[in-house]
Amino acid sequence: MAEVNYQQYAEDIAKEIVFRDIEPDDDESRVYDLAHEYADGSEHVIYHYKAHQFLEWLDARTIEYIESEIEAGGSFVRYNDLASRIAFYALSDMISSEALALLETTDRVN
Repeated sequence: MAEVNYQQYAEDIAKEIVFRDIEPDDDESRVYDLAHEYADGSEHVIYHYKAHQFLEWLDARTIEYIESEIEAGGSFVRYNDLASRIAFYALSDMISSEALALLETTDRVN
C-alpha cells in the first residue's frame, strides 16, 4: 500500500478551494465552510480504517486536543466514530490553514 502524504493532500484541496471554489468577495468563513465540506467527504474521514491510518500520522497532541473537544460535548462516542471525528476536525483544520495561507500569499485573478 502506498504511503499517503496527508500534508500534500490538504494542500491540494486548499488549492482547489482558493483557485476554483471561492469568489473574490467571499470572506474567511467561506474557506472554513469549504474545508469542512471537503473533509466531511474525504475517504480519510468516512472509512474508519483510513481514519485510523490518518491518526497514526497525526501528532499525539493534536489528537488529544481534538478528542478533548469532542468529549466536552458530553456524549459517548464509539472507538471508530471517535477516530473519524478526530480525522474530520484535523483534516478540516489542515485544509483551512493551507487555504488561508495560500490566500495571503497569492494574487488571484478571476
